[in-house]
Amino acid sequence: MRIAIVGSAHGELDRIYKKCRDYGKKVDLILCCGDFQSVRNKQDLQCMAVPDKFKSKESLYKYYSGEAVAPVLTIFIGGNHEASNYLQELAYGGWVEIKATRRATSILLTVTVQ
Repeated sequence: MRIAIVGSAHGELDRIYKKCRDYGKKVDLILCCGDFQSVRNKQDLQCMAVPDKFKSKESLYKYYSGEAVAPVLTIFIGGNHEASNYLQELAYGGWVEIKATRRATSILLTVTVQ
């Protein structure tokens, strides 16, 4: 199993998925450690406790709306650049979009690949 570990994604899923494709080998799981920036819409931008220069939608909204589908399972642990209004709905973790899930503060994760 190949796991790509990234940090400070800041909502740039398109860029992360492209890097994984360009790697040339199949990536089975992406683990984002902090600052995932789970912004779905303009309202979410208002709920982020960050300077205005960091408030941008990037590409997560496309995966949330179904306009795009993540090519690989993506798991993230939130950081300080998050839309707190949205993640409060997922306090114990949950699916952010079809193939992206948020993990709660403490986790034990087992991934089985057949």
